[in-house]
Amino acid sequence: MINLVPLTSNPTNTPVLLLDASTPFVDLQECAEQRLCAAKGLLFSLSCMGINQADAKDVSRIADAAYVLLEDATDLFNAARKAALREGVRHA
Repeated sequence: MINLVPLTSNPTNTPVLLLDASTPFVDLQECAEQRLCAAKGLLFSLSCMGINQADAKDVSRIADAAYVLLEDATDLFNAARKAALREGVRHA
């Protein structure tokens, strides 16, 4: 049975982006880790920029992208935690 959950990062009151919370734990966790690593990479790049190298618009865009990725990762990790309990996965 499909269990669709709206992502927190939806910018409107109408959910557009949904995750299937009935997906196996390992798949949810892998997707969450992908987004977490992408956000980490963006923030690392931002931390390496010199103040004279970064345009304000670029900094804002990187911050926005990292925020959306972290929101998605949080939603996916929450769904993975529930899936782990459902599947009896230990130490998830």
